[in-house]
Amino acid sequence: MNDKRFEEGLEEQSEKALMESESGIEAQKAETQAAAEEEEKPEKNGPGQEAEIAEPPGKKHKIFKIVLLVIILTAVAVGIGVYVGYANYYSGRFFEGTVINQIDCSGLTVEQVEDILAEQVEDYSIELTFRGDARETLEGEAIGYEYVSDGSVQAIKDGQKSWKWIKGYFIKSNEQATVQTRYDEEKLQQQLYSLPELQEGNMTPPTDAYVDYLDGRFQVVAETYGNTLDKDLVLEAVKQAVGSSQRELNAEEIGNAYAAPALRQEDAGLNQQAAQLNELVSASITYELPTGSQTLDGNIMKDWLMRDEAGNYVKDEDTWNQHIAQYVADMAAAVDTVGTDRQFQSTGLGEITVGGGVYGWKIDQSSEIRQLTEELANRTVTTREPVYKSREVTTENNGFGYTYVEIDLSRQHLWLYLDGKLTVESDIVSGKMTKKRYTPAGIFRMYYKQRDKVLRGEKKADGTYEYETPVEFWMPFNGGIGMHDAEWNPYFGGTRYINSGSHGCINLPYRIAQQIYEIMNTDIPIICYYSQPYGFIG
Repeated sequence: MNDKRFEEGLEEQSEKALMESESGIEAQKAETQAAAEEEEKPEKNGPGQEAEIAEPPGKKHKIFKIVLLVIILTAVAVGIGVYVGYANYYSGRFFEGTVINQIDCSGLTVEQVEDILAEQVEDYSIELTFRGDARETLEGEAIGYEYVSDGSVQAIKDGQKSWKWIKGYFIKSNEQATVQTRYDEEKLQQQLYSLPELQEGNMTPPTDAYVDYLDGRFQVVAETYGNTLDKDLVLEAVKQAVGSSQRELNAEEIGNAYAAPALRQEDAGLNQQAAQLNELVSASITYELPTGSQTLDGNIMKDWLMRDEAGNYVKDEDTWNQHIAQYVADMAAAVDTVGTDRQFQSTGLGEITVGGGVYGWKIDQSSEIRQLTEELANRTVTTREPVYKSREVTTENNGFGYTYVEIDLSRQHLWLYLDGKLTVESDIVSGKMTKKRYTPAGIFRMYYKQRDKVLRGEKKADGTYEYETPVEFWMPFNGGIGMHDAEWNPYFGGTRYINSGSHGCINLPYRIAQQIYEIMNTDIPIICYYSQPYGFIG
């Protein structure tokens, strides 16, 4: 509003000055001419007399006024000439105080202003930011970027009335011109696609969130975003940015430019799956074994699960049950000692190797499988032993402990140790050395002990037995083979067993059999071995 009033006032004063100067000049001319005519008139004195020229009283004052007027009019004329001169100067230049696109254009021509705009465009570049804070720069020169005049600077100049030039010294003018540019799209594409971030070999695709077993539990593993770019989308975004003279562009801000994972960590389905799997493997069975302890829990059961086509964990019943059976079998293979060879410190002979028999650890696999299957289904947490068919009485001294019966079938001698101390020893008579009657070597245990037992042989067709022999102290350890009294033997030891031995039992003198019966407990190891090579008769 003030600017408009200023312009209107300036225009009014300029026109008034011009009118006044013109009327003043005309008045000066008229007054000057009248004065001249007055001077030319002769004085009316008498004939032949020289008239005495006398200046009228106001004549000097009048001349002064005329001179002053001339000076004033001359000054006005000069001022008008100067004003008109500046108006003519600014007819081709911008007024003082003119700012275009933040450029001081005072006194500059349109061509000069456009040259400055062109120089600014020549310095153009755009910085591209990618994931990982990678930065690349496209130089304007490399893509043929240049200024193109669209006449907007000229339009601003045309909007300035030259006779209003003086206002520029009082009022600053801020103008905005359109900076029209152009570039080579083919060069832009070549430069952009040559950047390492847009090379296929440098792109890592995103991965979906998924369920996995980590740190003792199933959990959702977070997705990864990678850096795979849609080159066409990036190109279009860069074109728009360059077209608007934008100097920065972040690829992250280009919608859908980066390939995104389909499943994220917060996905409800994935989290539900993880919870269900954790419930499935929540059982924990800690087995106390002769060799230490081992625990069956999710760390093992996770490997019993299968993967479907989508990569999800699933429980297949047949496979699950096979893994249970295999786990029990593997545990038995590590624990079972029945029939295995062991080192034994024999009496009088030192360390020997003994094996065979039925003594030792042996897991009842079928029973253990049934119990384990039920416990896993019920999410049981417990500590226990496996279900055994047989067990050792101790873990000391290779499972023999220090209370055991040692029988050397070659030397025909027996030793009974209690807590490592020799308590009873005696000669014996073992089985006759035929394939049917010999006493097998091996490690056994005493099943039980019984008084007044009738020992019988195989039953014959007529209902009688091959033999019936009453004994007072019966201590079985290998099926139908056991230790017992045998007073019918004329002597014990030596080679009597070879031809006149028992049906496999260990025959003892009555006193020895009684002594052993009275002091021995069941389940103690019975170690039978041949210290010398042997053969069969008959």
